[in-house]
Amino acid sequence: MSLADHAPAVAAALLLGVLIASVRQLRAPRRRPTLLAAILVLQLLAAALLYAVLQPPLRQVPGTDRVILLADASAAGALPASQAPPLLLPEAGDVAGGVRVPDLATALRQHPGAHLTLVGAGLPARDRDTPLPAQVHWQPAPTATGWVALQPPAVAAPGARFQVLARAHGSAGGQAELLDPAAVAVDRSAVAADGRVVLSAVARGEGRSVFQLRLLGADGHVIDTVPVPQQTVAIDPLRLRVRAGAPGAELKYLRRWAADGGLQVQMQMDTGAGMSVGDGSVALDAASLTRTDLLVLDERSLARLGAGALATVRAAVREGLGVLVRLSGAPSATARHHLRELGLTLQGDGSSQTVLMPGDGETAMLHARRGPAATLVLSTGDGLEADRASHVAPLPTLERLDLQPASAAALLQDRNGRALGGWRALGKGRVGVLPLTDSWRWVLAGRDDRHGELWSQVVSALARPRDAADPLWSPQPLAWAGERTALCGAPATLQATQRDGTTTALPVDPASGVARCAGWWPREAGWHRLQHGEQVVWRYVFDPAAAAPLHRQGMIDATWRRLGAQAGTGTLPTQQVPGSRWPWWWAFLACAGLLWWLERRPLRP
Repeated sequence: MSLADHAPAVAAALLLGVLIASVRQLRAPRRRPTLLAAILVLQLLAAALLYAVLQPPLRQVPGTDRVILLADASAAGALPASQAPPLLLPEAGDVAGGVRVPDLATALRQHPGAHLTLVGAGLPARDRDTPLPAQVHWQPAPTATGWVALQPPAVAAPGARFQVLARAHGSAGGQAELLDPAAVAVDRSAVAADGRVVLSAVARGEGRSVFQLRLLGADGHVIDTVPVPQQTVAIDPLRLRVRAGAPGAELKYLRRWAADGGLQVQMQMDTGAGMSVGDGSVALDAASLTRTDLLVLDERSLARLGAGALATVRAAVREGLGVLVRLSGAPSATARHHLRELGLTLQGDGSSQTVLMPGDGETAMLHARRGPAATLVLSTGDGLEADRASHVAPLPTLERLDLQPASAAALLQDRNGRALGGWRALGKGRVGVLPLTDSWRWVLAGRDDRHGELWSQVVSALARPRDAADPLWSPQPLAWAGERTALCGAPATLQATQRDGTTTALPVDPASGVARCAGWWPREAGWHRLQHGEQVVWRYVFDPAAAAPLHRQGMIDATWRRLGAQAGTGTLPTQQVPGSRWPWWWAFLACAGLLWWLERRPLRP
């Protein structure tokens, strides 16, 4: 803190000194009135001159330009004209005549009031909290070629499909590949015109792994590769309840998929005359629906719901229950009315149409995405070969009904990107419609993997949302080695464990309030263990050198957010700086000397 911050205290101390000295003069032996008045005035003048020495008045001077070079400053074009040598932050390259500074705050202290021009790829995390002058100009470096945005997948359950969202720059006509930890491609997609890409894979066993996202140019050469952390966590099985108007092959293979996936399934299929087969009666009372994650109905069982049962289902959906209406035929007027009560209005004549679903891709990717062969497959060479051949067979066409809910989000999409079924939110839950009638044909064709992916996507979209097991969140999208990351939502003091086993306490910052944020400064890239209370969570830390374009774009985006409307708005013509202290110092010495001489004059007789 500078002396200027204590200006009121300095002025008060000087006035107190003048007051004490004046009282002393008034109580001294009698002097001539003119001499006493001169001493009192000179004391006040000396105090004012001393204040001017300590706090020299500000003066207007023409502004000086200072250029500060950041990382990749050489790629930002010609340096702005400036009479002063450029200041170099630690990330900047060497420049003839440049002056090194350890950080931006030091540069601002050494050159107060200067008009700043930042040149390069943006402010590092170290300097983003430094208070900046009112006007700052930034000459940014161009966007690097490669991956410039990445959204790692959320925590997935074993066997669930996860998605990786990313954006590339400078890769027109290129492709993106997702490689598993064994460096085998499990998904491939062309990069869109805006650089965006969405890839997916299937989570395997419980644990943590690192995939790789590879960007290929139009000629097939590798442009950039970034790590994609993926974490698989075992969760409580979903509770699935199914009511149908009649048995069928669709329900048979739906049950097999649910049982193989570890879901808790209960089915009731009516056979007529008040009889049913399955697992007993599927009750639709409030207590049973509270213990259900997804209720699957068909058009006939939906039409048979009474007013009371429909109201109970609707209330349960508002509390989080998911409902799927599986259409196996044209619904009756009663079924359509009940769907409207649940928030969905069907459009279409219900005619039967064929539909082609998205293709598989290359055979090698199919084998990698599918993983090891099932334990039921014969371990002989012929058995394994037959299993591999069945899982690369072409997908049969399916039958769909020309029925689509209005103003609903797509539940699935066909090969041409058209919506197939849809869902809408109702309170905390969701209600969806699926007009596919024969997805079981994929299982008979040997494609039980795609059959499972289809139903996994449907169930994941509609089932009751689960509470997040990890309460920690961060305002930064990615954590980088060597940079501070805020971890918020900590219910207790965090303990961070480095890869070498070193444990560091991360106390919660009281200034963060109800967000309860703690600062974390990881030193190494990779998976890091965090513990709060009895709960252990894991965070992946990226290496800036291993994902240079992604890290550079992150600095550019953060700098734009930091500068806001300040960047590129010009500079002020003048600036205020403290004036020289020497004139006031010499005047104070003269006044103090005269005061000393007057005080020592002989007293009046």
